[in-house]
Amino acid sequence: MQPLALEFVLVSSDYGTMQAVSKAVKKFGSKFVLVPTAHDARECLNRRKIDGLFVDMEVPGALGLIESTRKGTSNSKAVIFACLVNVKESTQVLALGANFLLRKPVTEDGVAMHITISKELLLREQRRYFRHSVNLPVTLKEGEAEQPARMTNLSGGGMAVRTVKPLKQGAVLDLAFELSLGARISTRGQVAWVNSEGMAGIILQGVRREGNEQLEAWLASREQLRSETKTPET
Repeated sequence: MQPLALEFVLVSSDYGTMQAVSKAVKKFGSKFVLVPTAHDARECLNRRKIDGLFVDMEVPGALGLIESTRKGTSNSKAVIFACLVNVKESTQVLALGANFLLRKPVTEDGVAMHITISKELLLREQRRYFRHSVNLPVTLKEGEAEQPARMTNLSGGGMAVRTVKPLKQGAVLDLAFELSLGARISTRGQVAWVNSEGMAGIILQGVRREGNEQLEAWLASREQLRSETKTPET
């Protein structure tokens, strides 16, 4: 089976569910993190970007976890698999943002089948978040305040920048930069994280005008270059 460089989180304290999900995920060569409570899951999702979230609906706060994940920033597009006993919950679970429903007790084959079905969705989202290393000037503007910065990586969903004046987490900025293809891009973004070394992560909130097509073309060319130069794993 072709390995997928994907990362899944399971929220459950049920041994059978843990065994089924763990074995199925490992079949795909993917990473797997187990957390027992909704609180632990929120802390985990705040720290890392994941591809898929399995939620045992018998865990207290499971519905709230699905809702908060969808309304969050870094993992709002993760594929959510809800594992439930009570079919009557189905409509509510789907309405809050679950992509797939698995009846408990879940089986290894059932989990593997759902991962296979969702594979295109998972990989498309992963490509959107793959950060390509760059060294490009970018102009950041917040209200009337403007400063030049250096972009260190870029994806379809965001970028990392190095600034002279520190940015505030949550700030909404106007961004302008030029790609190596000569395309001038104007967009807005929100600061998702900052650190003490003058770095910040910015989530893009929609690229203006024809810039979206130019950014997509640039990402596609970088993706092609990356796959052509990638050496086989030993």
